[in-house]
Amino acid sequence: MNSKPLAGTAPLEIAIWQKVNKRLLAKSITELMHEQVAQPAIISEEEDGNTHFLLSTNQPDLYYTFSGYKRQLDHWHIAADSIQRHENNQVIAATDTPRFFIDMQDIFGIKPFTMAHYIEELLHTLYADAFIHASRRLTAAQLTEAGYQAVEQQMDGHPWVIVNKSRLGFNYEEYAQYAPEAGEPIQLCWIAAHKSRATFRSLEHIQEQSFLEQELGPETIASFKEILNGHGVNDSEYTFIPVHPWQWNNKLLMQYATDIANKLLIPLGTGADHYLPQQSIRTFYNRSQPQKHYVKTAISILSTGNIRGLSPKQMAIAPRVTRWVMDLLQHDAYLQSLGLVLLGEVATVSYVHPYYHAIVEPPYQYREFLGVLWRESAAPYLQPGERIITMASLLYVDDAGNSFVGELAKRSGLSMEAWLQTYLGAYLNPLLQIYYQHALCVTPHGENIILVLKDDVPVRIIIKDFVDDIVLTEEAKEKLPKELAEGMIASSNKDNVPLFILLGVFDAFFRYLGNVLHTYAGYNENAFWQQVYEVILEYQAAHPALAHKFEKYNLFVPEFKRFYINSMRLLGNGYEEKTSFAIPRKGGTLQNPLAAIRQQALSL
Repeated sequence: MNSKPLAGTAPLEIAIWQKVNKRLLAKSITELMHEQVAQPAIISEEEDGNTHFLLSTNQPDLYYTFSGYKRQLDHWHIAADSIQRHENNQVIAATDTPRFFIDMQDIFGIKPFTMAHYIEELLHTLYADAFIHASRRLTAAQLTEAGYQAVEQQMDGHPWVIVNKSRLGFNYEEYAQYAPEAGEPIQLCWIAAHKSRATFRSLEHIQEQSFLEQELGPETIASFKEILNGHGVNDSEYTFIPVHPWQWNNKLLMQYATDIANKLLIPLGTGADHYLPQQSIRTFYNRSQPQKHYVKTAISILSTGNIRGLSPKQMAIAPRVTRWVMDLLQHDAYLQSLGLVLLGEVATVSYVHPYYHAIVEPPYQYREFLGVLWRESAAPYLQPGERIITMASLLYVDDAGNSFVGELAKRSGLSMEAWLQTYLGAYLNPLLQIYYQHALCVTPHGENIILVLKDDVPVRIIIKDFVDDIVLTEEAKEKLPKELAEGMIASSNKDNVPLFILLGVFDAFFRYLGNVLHTYAGYNENAFWQQVYEVILEYQAAHPALAHKFEKYNLFVPEFKRFYINSMRLLGNGYEEKTSFAIPRKGGTLQNPLAAIRQQALSL
């Protein structure tokens, strides 16, 4: 008998499995120490700063030891090969991340139900890591030659989140087809939605029919209308929605069966274009025609802490928020001079579920099964000689310990200092202006920022995915129409501290970039923070009219609050359903690297 081999085991070679476990375990310890969950004892410290730790469990004969170097913002660079598990006087290399969490469950205070769910996420993340390391991981030098989407496919995932590739809901075949690292092009499914339930919204100059015709092409539109006519309905009463194939098979077909039976939703087939998923997994890049819009779809899997549907509230206001922000940008001569681009979320469709929308405050995911958002592509904004990469790529280190940021600087012909100076000017200056001049907080972490390179040097940035991440200060809230302000996140920051930059830039990205520069690119972390300080001073000197805001929203405060992202899942309400996205809590304090630089400068 010739049996067909079962698929999916190719990445599960023991050497690869142990390698990715050691990497994820080092990351876990780093982040749990940063969030003050893991509090190991220091055994000894060497002259070069290498510190040796012992982390106890609740069993006297079971503990872990490891070594690491202290960095700014209470970040530890833990050497993966140094982690050892000690049990009954037996010492072995620690190559089992789930076992580490089981061993630490009581010490960390993790509830059993939470522990089981978390291990499921760990195992899915480890499988994805193994998949990447088995065949697809490029060297840093190769990555400098790669195109925008090829770089996206190489990313390791959110640096702050331990279970950053869990994607609970995918089986193996779905993972291999839809995960960004798989690099498999897909065609989106399209359905017709009756306008009694569906609402198309867009910028004022966009007309629905011409927009859909541009996205689909006249031949596809004609074939879709033929299908509708075959159902005996009036095609003018319907709009078209692209949906993720996984969402159609796993949610829409069953959950919208009533509407399908009543011809309020009519399946049409696939579009002609082929797409590739980006890091956020539910946003697609049009490989067939890169100038066309990115398409953001709902996909109700659990990924990096939340179920990735699309909020009808956000879909309702996205184009109007885009217009409001674009107006700010177009009337700001400084931002224009920097070449800043915000990718507009130009059109959306939201669909009202007949049952779940009738429930008062259901779990949020039940209202987010069906919708679409079209975002501008970055391609039309590029000038001759420019190319783009995700800013997340600056944290990439290949298997030989070579950093992508170091390779870019080398190719550019600039010193690391000069390259970083250009990067910081391109990245920080527009963020400072958006915050201080316009009182807006976007979410400028690595995955949300596209770097525009010329001759391998960052010259400006493109911000994407900003609408549903904008946090309104009181000042910004007063400028907005009420109906828009009510649909956006209001700042809970009562301390007049610019946490948008201190947390969203310093802690969420520079903490990691400083370590990559110090450990892998031969550039001192403190020199990097000195450059950050000087770029901020230069911006402040160039904008004396904002001096009162620089004082009120002080970037040089001695300390600021920590963000607890991983511990929110591990120690909070775990996997209980909520009526809205989980929001990480703040607490404790971090020492601001700029405060000491400021103090030294003032003393001189």
